[in-house]
Amino acid sequence: MIAIKLCWIALSAGLLATAVSPPDTIAMSTSIQLRACARLNQLPRSEAGPIKDPAAIFTAARTIHIRSRTAFVKSEVIENELLKRVEFQQAGLLITTDPSSADLILEVRRSNFTTEYPYVVVDPRTKLVVASGKVNSLFGTAAGKIAKGFMKQLQKARTPAPAKPKK
Repeated sequence: MIAIKLCWIALSAGLLATAVSPPDTIAMSTSIQLRACARLNQLPRSEAGPIKDPAAIFTAARTIHIRSRTAFVKSEVIENELLKRVEFQQAGLLITTDPSSADLILEVRRSNFTTEYPYVVVDPRTKLVVASGKVNSLFGTAAGKIAKGFMKQLQKARTPAPAKPKK
């Protein structure tokens, strides 16, 4: 919301300068301001505000921040497991260490006195949970299983549903 207000103020200031600036300068400064506003709002927005559909948010995401809330699985290990996966690279996803610039945050924790690792994928702008899962570290590494589960959910969200045959 703040980004939208800042963009509006910047555009208004650019339009007010029309009386004193040549037309080419005005058009150039307005296009620069529009590009800056577009960068502030990376996901497409509707007139009513941010996207509220978890599937649309999950599908449109391009950058992910990994946050581990347990000492048993480090964020770097999960990042490495994701980067190893061919599907991750084909999806065009990037991992960021800056949570404020991420489209999604994958947060992992460990249930007390168990071998289970629940994880959630959250949109930091709307605070909506767009995906979640739980893996067990028995017979494999938790990081590898988390990466596999996350990619399976992402592929399912990005694959279009087959058309229903007409009866």
